[in-house]
Amino acid sequence: MVRWFALFCTFLCLRNAVTEWKKPTLFIAILARNKAHTIRSDHNSDKTIEILEKWIAAVKDQYHMISREFTVNDEINPEEKGPAHWTKERFNHVINLRESALNFARKVWADYFLAIDCDVFLTNPNTIDILISKNFGIVAPMLKSDGLYSNFWHGMTDDYYYQRTEDYKPVLNKEKIGCFNVPMVHSCVLVDMRRKTSDYLTYDPKKVPNFDGPVDDIITFAIAANRSGISLNLCNDDQFGFVMVPLEQDDKLAVDFEQLTNIKLEILTEEEPLVASKLLESYTSLPRKDTLGFDKIFMINLVRRPERRRRMMLCFDELGLHVTILNAVDG
Repeated sequence: MVRWFALFCTFLCLRNAVTEWKKPTLFIAILARNKAHTIRSDHNSDKTIEILEKWIAAVKDQYHMISREFTVNDEINPEEKGPAHWTKERFNHVINLRESALNFARKVWADYFLAIDCDVFLTNPNTIDILISKNFGIVAPMLKSDGLYSNFWHGMTDDYYYQRTEDYKPVLNKEKIGCFNVPMVHSCVLVDMRRKTSDYLTYDPKKVPNFDGPVDDIITFAIAANRSGISLNLCNDDQFGFVMVPLEQDDKLAVDFEQLTNIKLEILTEEEPLVASKLLESYTSLPRKDTLGFDKIFMINLVRRPERRRRMMLCFDELGLHVTILNAVDG
C-alpha cells in the first residue's frame, strides 16, 4: 500500500506565462493500489511499489521533492471480500491518506494541489496549463471511459449519493461544451491553494461541522467545498484524457486488466496509443496472437487508408489477434 505518493515541483509548462512572474508550484498526490498493469500502493499484491521505486529513482532530480511511503502486503484485509471491496476501514484509510496529502501541500505552500488516481490517463500534455487558466478554486477535466462513466456527477441525492440526471449525457457527449458547476468531481481534481477558501477543504468528515453524509473521501470533499461556498467545476472544452471504469465489489483484478484493454482500444479510435516509458517497458507485454479457433481472420482495408490500417493493427496487437490483411481498392 502506498500511504500516499506525492510530487512537488515547479510547474514549467505555462505557455503564456509572464516572464516577470515565477512559475506556480504544483503538488501532485497519487494513491496507487494494485495498479502495476496500468503503468500498474494501499495493500499491494503486485509490482506497483517496484515500478514506482524504479520511476522515482530515474526522475527524482526533475522534481523539487518526492515524498512516498510504501507498505507491501500480499494479503487482502480480512474484512475485504476482494480487491474492489470498500469496507468502512478502507474508506477511513483512504480518507487519512488524502487528508495527509492535502495538509502536506498546505505545509509546503504549494500554489496548486492535484489529486489524481492511477487509473487516469491524461493524454493532453497541456491539461494543467488549461485547468489553471480557467481560474477556478476547484476544477477537473472531463475524462472519457469506454461507457457512460466519467469523473463527475451532474446530480446528487439528498443523502449525498450519485443521481443520474438529464443534464449528464449532454455534457458527457459534448453536446454542451464549456465549464459547468457540478456537485461532484473526482479522480483528477486541481485545487487553487492560493485562495483562502482552500483552507476549508477536507476529506475528513470529522472536520466538517454537523456532517451528515457517508464515510467517503470524495463525498466529504464535495460537501466541505459546497458548505464553504466553493464551486466544483468540470470542463469539457478540450480532449483531456481517459479514466477506467471502477471495479464492482466482487470483481477480481483480472477484470481490471480487461478494463485497461478496453480503454486502450477506446483511445486508439481517437488518439495515438498509450505507450509506456522506455524505463518501464520491461513491465509491459502484449497477448500471444491466435485466430480464436478459426482457420483465419481477415481484415479488408482500402489501400488508400493507411492510417486506419495502422490503428487497426495496433488494436489487433492489444487483442492478441492474428489477422490476414486483404488489400482493397475503390471500385
